[in-house]
Amino acid sequence: MSHPVTDPVAGPLAEIVADVLPADVPEAVLGEVIAELLPDEGSQVLTDDPAETAAAITELVEAATRQVFAPDPLADPVVAFTCPAPAPEPADPAAAAAVRAGVDIRPVDTHVDVAAAVSVLDGVFAPGAGHHFYPPSLLRNLLAAGSPVLLAWDGEVPVGVLLALPGWTANGQPLVQSGPMAVLPAARGRGVSTALKLAQRAWAHERGVTEIRWTFDAMAAVNANLNLRRLGAAVEAFLPGYEGLRDADSPTPLPYNRLLVAWHLTGEPTVPTGCAAEPVWAVAAADGLPVLDPAWAVAPAALVAVPADISALRRDDPAAASAWQHAVGGVLQEALAAGWRVGWDPRGAYLITAPTR
Repeated sequence: MSHPVTDPVAGPLAEIVADVLPADVPEAVLGEVIAELLPDEGSQVLTDDPAETAAAITELVEAATRQVFAPDPLADPVVAFTCPAPAPEPADPAAAAAVRAGVDIRPVDTHVDVAAAVSVLDGVFAPGAGHHFYPPSLLRNLLAAGSPVLLAWDGEVPVGVLLALPGWTANGQPLVQSGPMAVLPAARGRGVSTALKLAQRAWAHERGVTEIRWTFDAMAAVNANLNLRRLGAAVEAFLPGYEGLRDADSPTPLPYNRLLVAWHLTGEPTVPTGCAAEPVWAVAAADGLPVLDPAWAVAPAALVAVPADISALRRDDPAAASAWQHAVGGVLQEALAAGWRVGWDPRGAYLITAPTR
């Protein structure tokens, strides 16, 4: 079981660790790793003999920077051991996105990487909670299963992480189920999320994966813009109440609805298209509340507005947030069931397009 880490390298350990730290390992990250590796009676590592103490800490540091797992069931082991990885071409979208975002995207590979990933997830999803959002043991199990867990580094500082699970489609083809993605607030607005997703796509494509799936909160405008407009993912299904009932301290009792989206890697990436006719507003905003126009069902295209910041609305006005969720969810669910395509419009709304009749 993982426990909150307070100050793993405080006191006498600090000077010793500073002497043996690899130059490219952030001290704060390595400190958390050492805390994970130390036994409960960790203070006993300190002895009266400085040489023995330094040797013990050095061993911990070497363990922390050692590769955690190396299985990659979708990679060719002969190629992996006999051929160096090809350098990315300048035109490679994943490499170009990382350059634009000012980050280096690398797979989680060592205990140091695991601790860095945990620190980013905690900073985004569980700040000040006193417990880990994803415990290190769970991440190590993901790695053991061959999961592509990716970290975005800004120099020596981890700023983003993307989790995933390997799997199989219904017809037996390799699948990646993309999981939580977290980018620290200080690194947002520069394309780190896009760089992580494109790196994940490149990882999957190199291994013959035919599909990447993931879900996102159907009420989150920022996520919808990223996934549908910038990444070009295709909406596959509307999943009502996907995560079950909310926690007791949630500002709104409604279970959140999610959209299932996918990249199909056997063809060209989806290019969102507009529509010839000006769409009607199926759901519009009036005095902060949704207004539904049932005439959308007979129009060739329609817009479904969502609040710009649903998290703030859920916190500040749960009743309004619930009203929006009912209105938006009702239209999206009906439209997808009838074969409508779902995209994202720059006006801050879903753009739904009727099937060709």
